[in-house]
Amino acid sequence: MERCPTCSTPLEGDGRCVTCAAAADGLLPLTRSDYASVREMKALLEADGLSPQMERVPPANEREQMQPLWNLYVPGEEAERAHQVLGGDWKSLLEGDAALEAALRGSQGVDLDSGVEITCPACGHAFVPGGGEVECPECGLGLGAPL
Repeated sequence: MERCPTCSTPLEGDGRCVTCAAAADGLLPLTRSDYASVREMKALLEADGLSPQMERVPPANEREQMQPLWNLYVPGEEAERAHQVLGGDWKSLLEGDAALEAALRGSQGVDLDSGVEITCPACGHAFVPGGGEVECPECGLGLGAPL
């Protein structure tokens, strides 16, 4: 798949870049993600009186043909407020100590080949993984298999 030399968005069949075309119309791209995530962010922005728009991005690979990505835009003059609204939403999710601890666990990853105790990134349960597919014995999160 050919990509835009300016922003790296996959190009449409006619060579057009949807992200650059939106920018030329005065829209600022905020994020690119799956439909549900972009739709949720769009609803937050609309609830705050902003005018977000979303648009499907051409697929870059076979996976994106089945699960397309979407751009979320706002008019340029609404960009600062949009960042505040979305940033406030994320901040509210991480206000508690438990949420911060969970975010840290999730960012650390796990080493299933170490043979030592690991901590489940989802629930914090500590355990020594066995061979084969590993699941947290507390919450059932699938962690994969050792190399």
